[in-house]
Amino acid sequence: MENSINNPIPPERCWIKFQLNLRGIRYEAIAKKSCRTEAFVSQVVCGRRKSEKVESVLADVLGYSSWNHLWADAFINTGRMAV
Repeated sequence: MENSINNPIPPERCWIKFQLNLRGIRYEAIAKKSCRTEAFVSQVVCGRRKSEKVESVLADVLGYSSWNHLWADAFINTGRMAV
């Protein structure tokens, strides 16, 4: 596994993690809903793995209709995409 210092978490991924923390949503809840482990959910949130199921559950618990809408909002809120 790569060193996280050499492979930092992108800002939009940090924003998603912040939104989960702000709402008190733990990886455990995402893991149960997506039938995955907490470690796997963490890797998806940090961008180290892809999972349509986990991404769908993340979008749902954060109140978005899809991962694409969540992702777009994350980009806008981190200043990586102009409004």
